Amino acid sequence: MIGGVAERDDGRRALDPIRDEIDELCRAATAEVRRRADAFWEDYDRDRDAAKLAAWFVPRCWREIDYVFMLGEEIRRYGMRFERKHVTALARQLHDEAEHYDAVGRIIERLGGEVPTEPPPSAVRWSAFLWESLERHPLGAIAAWNMSETAATGTLEGIVDAGRRYELPDVARIYEGIIKDEKFHVGLGRVMLDRYADGGDDLAEVRRAMAGMAEIVVSSHVALDLPL
Repeated sequence: MIGGVAERDDGRRALDPIRDEIDELCRAATAEVRRRADAFWEDYDRDRDAAKLAAWFVPRCWREIDYVFMLGEEIRRYGMRFERKHVTALARQLHDEAEHYDAVGRIIERLGGEVPTEPPPSAVRWSAFLWESLERHPLGAIAAWNMSETAATGTLEGIVDAGRRYELPDVARIYEGIIKDEKFHVGLGRVMLDRYADGGDDLAEVRRAMAGMAEIVVSSHVALDLPL
């Protein structure tokens, strides 16, 4: 069992032919996102600008609600191809992401920023790739989101630590909860890819989506959408 979701009964792990490759993509993207996130907090330590901090959370907030839209469409379009337990798990993630959007939105508002209702500039390419991947293949958006959420883990502990260090208790509390949810989300994505990928064409799409998203997330996960 991974992330609270059971693997298929026959034990087949469809990702094995590309597992080392995608694991390395995830490792490298997560490490680079963490490095850049650490640099942001070092800069914030020198200049504790509330507008800048709000801008740090804007693309994060958008990704949460875009996941809601994507997961709903994934379920509507492809859900009957999946086992009921996996449809239920996708719906649980959808609910988590909606709560994250609300919670991170409250952080932004408290800091004087505006909660995004459309992709901010730094998330336009990310969002377009996510939806393109959903259009291309039933597992495409799952693979893209799995890469994106895996890379995002490079920022989460740093956000909690910063919340404590800079006396931002709402930030620390909210992201402690998000960390718990992300473990389930990342695990669910890998379980579904292992469960439903079937043959070379599926693996090629999984590889394409994960490699493409890995290129995008390094910059978009540490972007600042500062107001003009």
